[in-house]
Amino acid sequence: MVLAIMGIMTIVAMPSLVKSIRGNRLRAGARTIVMAANYARTSAILRNQEMKLTIDKEHNQVSIDPLRSASPALPSDQIFRTETPAPEVEPDPGTNVPGEQQASATPFSSITRILDAVQIESFTADGKRSDTKNDSMAIVYQSNGRCTPFETRIIDEFGSRMVINVDAIGSIKVTQEGN
Repeated sequence: MVLAIMGIMTIVAMPSLVKSIRGNRLRAGARTIVMAANYARTSAILRNQEMKLTIDKEHNQVSIDPLRSASPALPSDQIFRTETPAPEVEPDPGTNVPGEQQASATPFSSITRILDAVQIESFTADGKRSDTKNDSMAIVYQSNGRCTPFETRIIDEFGSRMVINVDAIGSIKVTQEGN
């Protein structure tokens, strides 16, 4: 009798469990894009340097890279990646103010995240929409945190969609469409 009741409860609960798992995959994909956009914006502001967010439909991934800027002091291949660390300089004890932190000039490595169980369906920036499979879109975050407004649509294998809208100051709105 107890086994029969547990079996019936399992059969009743299974559809909602499956639907919840499907929704979690879609939300995780949207969260990946949102976190990448936030990280690119924050890095641009904190480093006072333009950062590039690339959304790649062909490889189904997002990546964040610094934009290389021309610098007369360093060759372009040494601006962000140096093979030997800079020597540590001991601060003069008489000039160090308590509580003051030294600025760090650590190089930025590119970050790439692959979207699992969802596909990038399309994206729109500058009024141009891309629907082809092998396109990618690069959004530049300026050092003041502003970017070109863009929209990215992701879809799961069941046809549910999420739309991620980012405005010029980096505010993000995520909406769900479909199932």
